[in-house]
This record gives sequence, C-alpha cells and structure tokens, in this order.
Amino acid sequence: MGSKRLFGLVIAAAGGSVLAQGCPKAPPAPLSPPGHLVVMHTNDLHGHYLPDHADWLPGSPEVGGFVRIEQEVRAIRAQAGHANTLLLDAGDILTGTPLTAMKEEGAWGTPMLRFMEALGYDGWVIGNHEFDRGLSNLGVLVAKSPITVLSANLRAPGGSKPLFPTQSYSRIYTVNNLRVGVIGGTTDQLRGLVSPADWALMSTVSVAEAIRAEVALLDPQTDLLIALTHIGVEGDRKLAAAVPGIDLIVGGHSHTPLTEAVKQGDTLIVQAGSYGRSLGVVELVVENDAVASFQYQLRDLTMDSATAPPDASLQGLAAHYKTNIDTLYGELITKAPVTLDKEYAHECALGRWIADALRVQARVDLGIYNGGGLRAELRAGPITRRELFESFPFENPVHLLDITGSQLVGIILRNIAADAGGKQGFLSLSGVSWTWRERNGAPEVVSLTVGAQPVDLGRSYRAATTSYIVEQWGKHLGFEPASTQLLGQNDFEVAVAHAREHGVIDKGERRGVRVE
Repeated sequence: MGSKRLFGLVIAAAGGSVLAQGCPKAPPAPLSPPGHLVVMHTNDLHGHYLPDHADWLPGSPEVGGFVRIEQEVRAIRAQAGHANTLLLDAGDILTGTPLTAMKEEGAWGTPMLRFMEALGYDGWVIGNHEFDRGLSNLGVLVAKSPITVLSANLRAPGGSKPLFPTQSYSRIYTVNNLRVGVIGGTTDQLRGLVSPADWALMSTVSVAEAIRAEVALLDPQTDLLIALTHIGVEGDRKLAAAVPGIDLIVGGHSHTPLTEAVKQGDTLIVQAGSYGRSLGVVELVVENDAVASFQYQLRDLTMDSATAPPDASLQGLAAHYKTNIDTLYGELITKAPVTLDKEYAHECALGRWIADALRVQARVDLGIYNGGGLRAELRAGPITRRELFESFPFENPVHLLDITGSQLVGIILRNIAADAGGKQGFLSLSGVSWTWRERNGAPEVVSLTVGAQPVDLGRSYRAATTSYIVEQWGKHLGFEPASTQLLGQNDFEVAVAHAREHGVIDKGERRGVRVE
C-alpha cells in the first residue's frame, strides 16, 4: 500500500473483517521498541491537494497540500520505521475543489485516490460527501480504491451485507508486531445528506450498533482497537460512552482541529481539522492489551517546517492536475473589492451574494441557499472560475418553486432559531428583509417585506433554490413543494454568470435584524 505505482492492486475485501498485513516492506529504519506505534491521520480533505491558507496563524501562511503532507509522513516513517506506523483518513475526500469535479476512469474523485495511494494511506472511511456525485459514482470509486475503504454501518438493502462489495467493516493491521483493529463508521445523519433516490438503494444501522458488533468480534484478536469515524467530535464522545473497548477514535466530519486529545472514559479522541492543512500524530505504547502511554500532536504543515525535501513524483502529479484545472477554471471573471465571509448557522455576506445570484439570474421574487453549501469564502482580489467553484462546488441544479407568504414566515422563524442556536443551518435569502423580537420566551416576526413590500401571507412568491434544498425540504423548508421547475443551470453556473454581470459585491446590509 505504500507503493508509488498508481492503482496497482485493488483490495478486494468482501465485507466483514479483514485480516492483513497493514504496512508494506520498506527500507530499513530505526526499530521502535516493542509495543510502540505511530498513527498519523487526516480528515475532511475535500479535494484540497494544493496548499491552503492558515487563517489561525499570523500572516495566514500557506499550509498543507499533498506534497507537504507526504514530506511530514515520510519524515515520521523514517524516524519510527515505516512498518511501525499507520496513515488513516476519516472521510470526506470529495467535494471542495475542481480536482473532485474531474472524472477519470469512470468516476469523479479518482484523482484523490491517486494522491492518497502515492502517500501510502492504509485506510479511509466513507464520509457523507462521498455521496455528492451519487451512489453509483461512489460504488466505482470504492471498487477502484487501492486503499482499504471502511464503514461498518453502511449496508446494502436488507442490512446483512456491506453497501459495496469491496467495502470492509473493519480491518486488522500488523504494526510493529501489534495487531491493530480499525473499524469504520459513517454519520447516522446520512439520510438528510444524500438524495432520496440514493437512500432508497441502501440501508444503514446505527454507528454505535455496528461498531459495538465489530469491537466484540475484534477484541479477542487484537492488541489495540481504533474507530475511524466520520460523525463529528460530539458524536465521537457519545460513541465512546456507548461502546466500551475502543482505545482510540480518529474522527472527522466536524472539521475540528483538536490540539489536545479528548478523553471520554478510557477512550481517546483526536481530529485534525480539515483540508489537509494539519496532520494529527498519535504516538502510542501498548502493553498487555491496553494503552500504556499516549502522546498527541496536531502539526500545522507550514512550508518552512518541513524537514524532508519534497517528493519529485508527487510534485509532478500535483503540477499535472494544476495545469489541467487552470486551463478549465483559470478564467478571470471579476475582482472582489472586499472578502465575502461564510457562516453555517448565521447570516453572512457570501450567503447574501449567492442568494441574490439565484434570484437575479432566475428573474424571480426570492433566492434561497443553505449555509452548508457555502464551502469557501470569496477573498478580496481577482475572482476566477476556480474561486467560484471552491465556494459553490456541489453543482446542484437550480429549481424554481412557489412559496406562500405564510410558508416564508416559517422559514424566517427557522432562521431565527439557527442564528440563536449556532448549530442549525441558516438559509440565506434574497428579496426579503425582516425584523424580529423575543416575546414570552419565543421569537416573533415583527416585520417582513418581499421586494420592499409587506408580505402577503396568502400570496405565492416565485423562488429559486437548489436541488439539495428541494430534496431535503423537511430539514430546510419545513414544507414539501407542490411542484418545481428546472432552471437549466446549476448553482456554480449561476454564480459565474452573476459574477460576470454584476461583480462580487455585498453592501453589508443585514436582512434579518433583531429589535427590542
């Protein structure tokens, strides 16, 4: 699995647990003492194969990218011995940059597998965004993966078999003569994140139930048990409390950069942020079937912290894709005078702008866009097709639908709850402004205008939104649209057209305001 040869042997593990050697033969290296191993991990890569900005560091230096990750991984393997390490990814390798919109060998996302194989990843778990291009595309991706693909709770209809023939529930790796069991788990919220058509072709069991069964199966056979999960930090806490016997949870989904491990009972929880900007490094000593000592680092992958030279073949692979992407997405569309920020649970400039784009380009009364669809802020300066794609990478078809004034009030109340709670997704709206107050402990809409006119509760207004919101209407709208009509463009195409015609400008005027 550490071979530099791309797409060599496809691992064929037809479900259940797999017993295999976890690391390939490598050049001689210093031997780790008995019981010592290093687990390196990433999560939520989302196609970020090039360096990104570290906004949490002074000056926002460039960090990460696969070339830089490989340098750090190679240095650690040289120090610890390749056979004494594991490299794992906790899901969501897809959707975020144009790399994941490139279709090769019959599947979107294949280039990510090429990079991960070049780095010698030992396993990855299926995340919710792996479904963004559809269930059939994910099936091809899993079949082509030269790296073990894990998920114990994703099942084929009926629930008795894995969702995909080459998907494994778990795998036992041999690391420094230790038997290390790794069990995959994918978010229990998947039904609200995939299309209804795909959901009808699959089944799931709860993450806790599936991992509990694998723990019972693997515990007698292993020295260490790792859950590789895509359920978020809070989900990991609940999993650790519900399922005894897990030594370490390597997590993803919530994009949490844990600088210190979280301990829940006897289980340690780690997560490495997102976009490959940091590498989690866990050093363990295992004695008598238990973790005797534990050290954890979250290493920010700045360019000047590398201790090994870049790998020339990996640099060539990155340059190859960058050249192709620059050709397709390098066109300069406009310049942004200021940065448009993004927020998931609150009103924000980027949300206002894309909602405006939907309304204006569709020539309707309302534009509606979900907070989870905003993937990257639009920075001040030149805006190319690539920047717009990275902000709106899902390429969801735009739908037109009718919304009554009273239904719109319901959406506003949902937004107020999202803004107050900070966890529920906010719907960015265009063509609408409102004020609200709290009365008797509950939110109350004071004023609501559509197109600068007071809302008519009985009137139907024409709206433009995405297929995702239409499909997940229960979570976002609170009502099922009677009918919809396709605009003939997806949200990325709408963003490009609007930027070209109207620029990337936000006046900074909030559309929802609390009053006393």
